[in-house]
Amino acid sequence: MSIRNWILHSVLLGAALNQVALGQKPPRVAQPERFPACTQFAPVPSGKGWQGEEGPLTESVMRATVDEILEHGFYGLESPVRRPPAEAKFILDYAQSRGMIVVHHTGPLELFGRDRPPKVCVYSREYTEAVREQVQRALAPLADLRRLYAVFTYQDEPFHWGPKSFGYNAEVKAEFKKRYGYELPADLAAVRDDPRKWLDVLNFRSDYFADGWRQVHKIIKETDPSFRTILTHDSHNTFGAGYGSHAELAIDDVFHWGGDFADMFVFDIYPYMMFDFRFGEPARLPKPRISQTHYCFAQMRNLTQTYGKQLGFWFGVYNPAWFKAFMGPELQAKHWAEREMSTTAVAQGADFLLTGWGIPSDNKHWESLGEGLRLIQKAGRNLLTAPKVKAKACMLFPRTQYLQLQEEYFNVGLSFELFLRAFGELDILHEEQVKDDRLEGYQVLALFDVKLLPREVAQRIASFVHKGGVVVADCVPSLDAERRPLATMEELFGVKHAKTERIRRTGHYIPNVQRPGWVYRTADAPDESVFATDKLSGTALGQALDLVLVSPRPATLTDGVALATTAAGQPAVVERRIGHGQAFLLGFCMQDTYFKTWQDDQPRARDQLCGLLRAMTREARVRSHVWSANPDVEASIRANKDEGFLFLINHEAQQANTQVELADLPLAVGRIVDLADDRPVEFQCQGDVVRLTMPVPLGETKLLHVLPRPTR
Repeated sequence: MSIRNWILHSVLLGAALNQVALGQKPPRVAQPERFPACTQFAPVPSGKGWQGEEGPLTESVMRATVDEILEHGFYGLESPVRRPPAEAKFILDYAQSRGMIVVHHTGPLELFGRDRPPKVCVYSREYTEAVREQVQRALAPLADLRRLYAVFTYQDEPFHWGPKSFGYNAEVKAEFKKRYGYELPADLAAVRDDPRKWLDVLNFRSDYFADGWRQVHKIIKETDPSFRTILTHDSHNTFGAGYGSHAELAIDDVFHWGGDFADMFVFDIYPYMMFDFRFGEPARLPKPRISQTHYCFAQMRNLTQTYGKQLGFWFGVYNPAWFKAFMGPELQAKHWAEREMSTTAVAQGADFLLTGWGIPSDNKHWESLGEGLRLIQKAGRNLLTAPKVKAKACMLFPRTQYLQLQEEYFNVGLSFELFLRAFGELDILHEEQVKDDRLEGYQVLALFDVKLLPREVAQRIASFVHKGGVVVADCVPSLDAERRPLATMEELFGVKHAKTERIRRTGHYIPNVQRPGWVYRTADAPDESVFATDKLSGTALGQALDLVLVSPRPATLTDGVALATTAAGQPAVVERRIGHGQAFLLGFCMQDTYFKTWQDDQPRARDQLCGLLRAMTREARVRSHVWSANPDVEASIRANKDEGFLFLINHEAQQANTQVELADLPLAVGRIVDLADDRPVEFQCQGDVVRLTMPVPLGETKLLHVLPRPTR
């Protein structure tokens, strides 16, 4: 984010040092009285506030601007304020007097970055001393903030930008030898053919970020424990899109780094509003638009829920101070984009919102966002104690495969989205969480494009199925962590010689209004129009099928049963009942086949794929907590034992109506209220399942309050 990076790195701290003396009381940190949605002090497109005119601002104009921001559902301002010092002080003082919270930026405190080795090694004795000095300078301005809520204390969007970020000093070499028992290889390429050393080196190189952050966090808390620390994770490099992108290497992911070095993790703004870094042709036709957003949010939710941290979201706005080159008529016409994305974030578990930069410059965008945020504020701080309900199904993130094969694992967000739409809910389970055969209590595991697993992980998944679990896959993992043959999963699915091909896609298409084009796409990029297909006609698990299968994956049956067969005579849907559980294998690449239905505009084929996945979960007798019959209308539930909040969001659906099912919630549903008008919503109960039907027009979001049955 060029604008935000400029803000973060231009914070002037020197003068503030004089304001803090030893022994001064730490600032009082605000507890949220509303939902913490924050923005920057910026021109408003209408009303009585500042509308961008040059020159000093009067106190009345500054007050009116803050009032407009409050009126539109925001509850906080970002600091530092980009106005002259006297004006900035007045703005923050007035905002805090109106009950607004403040979110501050210190700039990065960790003393290392993406594209070069740190000047002070995180494993050296000098590192903590240098960080402590930096922290003391950076925290000085906080003394003036009476309603401080949280502070961004780390670099923006961290990731390793290839081998140029690696250091080879004495401290690094000593630390590597201490951890792994042998000398650090002098060149990464030299160990590419040694799977064990390759993994060791990449994990070690990735880990020094977290090793540094833990030291920084300890020093921050020793200096001033009174505020929440925030780290922003980026929108693609650390979610499986590092290889073939900015990062150059598949090396970093958010869960592997951990969460014990910040109080809140914020997911960055790119997906959906502008472009979302899909690879190849799916970047030029990014449908369904919300897939990468849901996929990344599931990873962030896994991180924050596992470590007991808060989750936030930067959402983009239609404003030329943001990415002006992407502001064209198409985006302007989507006046509901900010409302849709901010509400989606909260529906997916975010407890904090912050605009990417400023306020929408278009009045329709501004008013639509205001409507959406005011609706969220009707639930208010109660949302913070009602987490997104844990799904019954999860999809595995295969870190070892990502590092060993050096292939992107990001377009698989398409498969994630399809399963989410079919079942109604889906979480991410990181490979490192598969420590036993309980799989964190999930009932269904999805394996999409997973062809390599550590041997012990494969064995635990097999045991999970034997004990009653369900696996749905479109690929058979046939390699172990050291790239040796693995038979465990072939035995689980009852097949052998299973293929794993998919279309190789490269490059990100950037829809710059003036100069659209590709980045990170080489001249020898593969021709994505050349791919294998097969045909599937028939019925499986009660679902009628008439599909073109893209990237078929033939296999030879052993103990598996073919529920459907392709025109080429290959198993298309395989089931194996083993022990108390079930394993389903699809004989084709889900992401390639699903994307082709968007390319060819085949909604009937999409519905059939969705129906097939839903039929598998029905066959296994696993029902979700929430499900929307209209796949383009998102339904998501946050709940505790006392109340729930049902979000309904139109993601460019042409048909506005949807039927929603709720089941197995933490509370027994007694009443549902539409928070837009406080009117009751009709619903029907069939056993433990609650059903309701509601229109969700394009551009609108719905928020329903789910209340328990009265107790006697």
